Order: sequence, then C-alpha cells, then structure tokens
Amino acid sequence: MHGGEGWTVKLICGIHNHELAKTLVGHPYTGRLTDEEKNIIADMTKSNVKPKNILLTLNEHNVNNCATIKQIYDARSAYRSSIKGDDIEMQHLIRLLECDQYIH
Repeated sequence: MHGGEGWTVKLICGIHNHELAKTLVGHPYTGRLTDEEKNIIADMTKSNVKPKNILLTLNEHNVNNCATIKQIYDARSAYRSSIKGDDIEMQHLIRLLECDQYIH
C-alpha cells in the first residue's frame, strides 16, 4: 500500500494452480512421529529390526500413520546419536569394549 502501511494482494485468478492431495503421506507436519512411536522405533532398532518392518509395525498400530521410510531412518539415526552422545565413533567403540570387559 502507498505510504508504507502494509502489503496488498491482487487476485488474478480465483482458481488454485493444482488439485488437493488425496493423502498427506510425506507431508512434514502429518508425518511427525509421536513420543510413543519414537520409543517403538528405539526398541526395534535395539533388536536390529529392518526399517521397512518398523514402518509396517507403526502402520499396524496406527492406521492413520503418515510416516515415510525416510522419517524412520532419521529417527533411528537420532536414537543412535543420543546413545553415542558427544563421543566420536572410535571413542564410543572403546567405551563399549570397556563396558563388555574386552582387552584393547
């Protein structure tokens, strides 16, 4: 607007430029994982379950789940990083060896 009071919007055509999505799979907001789902992912990661099987389990627990395999991989990576802490890989390995009383 003139005088610096704000913005103005001019409507050229009242039609949206694409159709609405039929599902919201892959949408970042609807694909967010709940704390319960993150706990399931952590438990299944400890048991060395494959990510595709984790996603199938989440879909069985919640029919409306919109998470993708990428979000499962990201959650697994975040879980592993939380276990490792600030240690680099070699420091983490040495700590695990000491915990299990291996000679190094």
